[in-house]
Amino acid sequence: MAGSEDSTPSSIVQKLVHRIPPGRAASYGTIARAALALGRPIGGARTVAWILASLKGTNDTPWHRVVGAGGVILLPDRRGALQISRLRHEGVRFFKAVIEPRFLIDESELLATRRGRQLRRAEAVSSPQPRRMAEARRHRIRIA
Repeated sequence: MAGSEDSTPSSIVQKLVHRIPPGRAASYGTIARAALALGRPIGGARTVAWILASLKGTNDTPWHRVVGAGGVILLPDRRGALQISRLRHEGVRFFKAVIEPRFLIDESELLATRRGRQLRRAEAVSSPQPRRMAEARRHRIRIA
C-alpha cells in the first residue's frame, strides 16, 4: 500500500476487503482494526460501512463479505437478501440469520491473507491452530 493513490481510505478498505477469502466474512470493525494495524487509521466501523456503501457496485470489491459485528447482516430489504444469497453461494452458513462464528475472519487472519487466498502456515502472521487447541483443551474435545 504505497503511493498517494493507494493511501486513500477508500483504496485501503477496498484492498482489505479483497483479502477476505471466499466463504469467509469480516466485520466492519475488523476491517477498521486491520487498517489501523497496517498503520493506516481510517476511522471506525462506520467509516468502513460508508466507504463500501459509496462504491454502489461500481467495481469488483466483494462488499458482501463485510457484515456487522458478530456476523449480523445489517443491510435492509433486497440488499441484505442479496448479501445473504452471495455468502451462501460461497459456502457460508447461517444460524438464525447470523453467520456461524467459524466463517468469520479476524484482523490477524485478514492480514495473513493475500487477495482472497490463505497463505501457507509458514507465511501466516499468526496461526489459528494454537487457539483451536486451547479451546479443545478447555472443552476436552479431541481434534482430528
